[in-house]
This record gives sequence, structure tokens and C-alpha cells, in this order.
Amino acid sequence: MIAEQELDKGISILKVIWTALAVSLVMYVAVIPLFLRDSPIDFPAEAYPDLRMFMYGLAFATVVLSWFVRRLLLAAKLQAKPRQSRQHPVLQRYTTAMIVALAMSEAIGIYGLILYLLGKNQTDLYLLTALSAAAMTLYFPRKEEVSSLAIRLDRNV
Repeated sequence: MIAEQELDKGISILKVIWTALAVSLVMYVAVIPLFLRDSPIDFPAEAYPDLRMFMYGLAFATVVLSWFVRRLLLAAKLQAKPRQSRQHPVLQRYTTAMIVALAMSEAIGIYGLILYLLGKNQTDLYLLTALSAAAMTLYFPRKEEVSSLAIRLDRNV
């Protein structure tokens, strides 16, 4: 079983990572449009609707894929090899799954930023950043989740 102090430390680190990524989403919406409003990026207007549809499709696919990837990472069987890290294997697994899922969720906000930079449409930026924030909210680090994962993996070892 995982020690309470180690669990608290691991969850605290994940909350800092989550907060940093959430703050970057706020930066996309609040700061980037102020500085790049008059940027001279020349993108053909007739190509924008196709790119927009592609990015929205990619965003929704990313949400679904992040959920599956996270589940796959959390469900994999623990290896019986010696640890090279001082962190508990369950916490390592959870941290890896969280970082991958959060990075995929953050990418959705970046899709909105790309659309904003190419088409100057703030609605796309707001919608995709909101979708990104919603996905990140689903992946907020939870202590109970790590504890249940530890129990489940202890039974399988």
C-alpha cells in the first residue's frame, strides 16, 4: 500500500502541473489576443472553413482518445522489475497517465489558438479553450483515484 505522505506529495505535484496548464489556457484567451491581434499572418480565407472543420474534429477526437489512453495506461499490469525511481509504482503510473491526458487536453486549447492566429476568429479560440478546460477538469488529480488504483493493482500482483 502507498504511504499517506507519499500520496499527498505526489498529488500536490500533479496539482501544480494541472494548475500551470490551466493558467496557460487562461493566457491563450486573455493575453495572446491582445498581443497578436494585428499580427500579419496571411492565410487564405477560402481554406479556413476546411481547416476549422478539421481542427474541431481533431479536438473531439483528442478528447475521446485522451480518455482511452489514460484508461489504458492506468489498466496496464505492473512490471515486476526493480524501481529506478523513489516514487511508488502506483504513483508513477498515475502521474504518467495524468501528464499524458493533460497534455492531450492542453493540445485542444492550442488548436483554438492556431485557428485564432490564422483566422482571427475569437469564437474558435473560446470554444476550443473551453473544451480543453472541460477535459482538464475531468482529469483533475484525485487522491481517492490513486488509492483505489493502488488497491486494484495490489490485488493483481
